[in-house]
Amino acid sequence: MRSHRNSKPTVDGAPVVVSANTLKEAYAIVREDYGEDAIILGTRTVNQRQELGLGHERQVQVTIQMPGATVPASPLGRRGGPGALDRILAGHSEVSEANKSQAVEQEIEREVNRIEELVSAIAEDHARLSKLRLSLCDNPLAETLIENGATAEAVNTLLTRFITETGSDVHDRPAAVSWLTENLRASNCTWEDFYGCHAFLGESGSGRSDLVLTAAGILQNMGRRTLVLSLMPGNNGDIKRLQLEAALKGFDAAVIKKESQLASTEKHLAEYDVVLVDMPDLHHEVMGEDGQVHAWLARNTSFHRHLLVPMDKDPRDMSSLNLASRSWNCDWLAVSRTDMTNRPAKMLDLLERIPVPVSLIGKDPARTGCLEIAQSDRVLDSMLSGTTTEDFTPGVEAQNTPVAAETAEVAW
Repeated sequence: MRSHRNSKPTVDGAPVVVSANTLKEAYAIVREDYGEDAIILGTRTVNQRQELGLGHERQVQVTIQMPGATVPASPLGRRGGPGALDRILAGHSEVSEANKSQAVEQEIEREVNRIEELVSAIAEDHARLSKLRLSLCDNPLAETLIENGATAEAVNTLLTRFITETGSDVHDRPAAVSWLTENLRASNCTWEDFYGCHAFLGESGSGRSDLVLTAAGILQNMGRRTLVLSLMPGNNGDIKRLQLEAALKGFDAAVIKKESQLASTEKHLAEYDVVLVDMPDLHHEVMGEDGQVHAWLARNTSFHRHLLVPMDKDPRDMSSLNLASRSWNCDWLAVSRTDMTNRPAKMLDLLERIPVPVSLIGKDPARTGCLEIAQSDRVLDSMLSGTTTEDFTPGVEAQNTPVAAETAEVAW
C-alpha cells in the first residue's frame, strides 16, 4: 500500500528510499514517481515492526537519487537509464560495506525525522485544543471518569476533542463512549498476531520480568519457538528464576551480562518466532543514551519497544517514564499491576503524557497468569466501571510440563 513513508527524502537532493512489499512493486513505484532515468544506489530487504499490530512485516527498500541531483561518490552510484531497474530486479545489484553503512545512517536520520514530525504534530494539536478547551460541565460521564481516577484536565481535553471532532453534544453518552473507544489506542489484536522481537523497558519493581516470563509461557504453549533474552540481570536470583521458568514452560532463554556480547546475539534472533528482551532497569548505568545498549536497540529498528508502566504509581509522578518513552523511541505502553489500584481511569492521564498505544495489560501475571493483549473497549469498560481490568483469564494458559531449556550466561 502506498503511503507517505514509501518514499521520503531526508534532505533536499539527498537519496530517497522507496519501500514496498516486493521488489516488483518497488520498481513500479520508482518508475511511476521518478522515471526510468532514476539513479539506483542499492536495494535491501528489511523487517519492520508493524505500526498497527504486534508483529513485523518484511519490506524491500530501493535507494535512489532524485532526478537531476548529483550522483554520490559510491561504487553503486550510477546513471540508471533504460534497463537499470530491470538489472536490479534480475539480482545484479552489488551492495558494498560502504553502502550498508550509508543505509544505516539514512535509517537513523529517517527515524529522527519521524520523531520530530510526531512531536511537532502533538504540539500543534495541544495548541489547537488549548484554545478550544471547555470548562468541565455537569456531565455524568466526566464525573464517572474523575471518580475513577482521571484528572479533570485530562477529561476536559478528551471531551473538547470529542465535541470539536464530532460536533455531538457533550451529554450524548453513547456517542461519547463510542468516540472514546475509537480513540483510546490499543493493539486490539490477539496472541495469534504476536510475533517478532519485543524489547520491554521499565524501572525496577515495575513487574517487567513477570510480564515477560508470562508472555513467553503463553506463546511457547501456542507452539511458537520463543526466546527470552535477559540483559544484565540484577542478581543471580533473577538468573535462577529465568532458568526455572524456561525449564517449566519450555521456552529458550539466554543471559547477556556484558554489553560487548550484544552484537553476537543478532544473528540468532531470526531462528525464533518470538523474541522477548527483558531490558535492564532504566536507571542502570548501562542504559545511558550514549551507551552500547541504546545503540544496539536503535540499530534493530524492527524491534517493538514496550515501556512498562505500573498502575500502582500516579501518572503525575512518572516524569522519568515520559522522558524514557522519547529517548528510547517506545512504540507501546505495557501496563502492569492493574490489581494494585482502584483508580483505573488514571490511565487517561498516562496516555495524555505518553501518546502511544497500549499493548499488554497484566494483572499479577506471576501469580495468576493473567496477561492479555489490550483491547480498547475492555480498557474503557474498566475505567467506567471503577474496577481494575476485569477478571480475565489468560489467552492461553502456560504449559506446566518440564522441558529442558537452553540457558547460559551466553547461550551462543
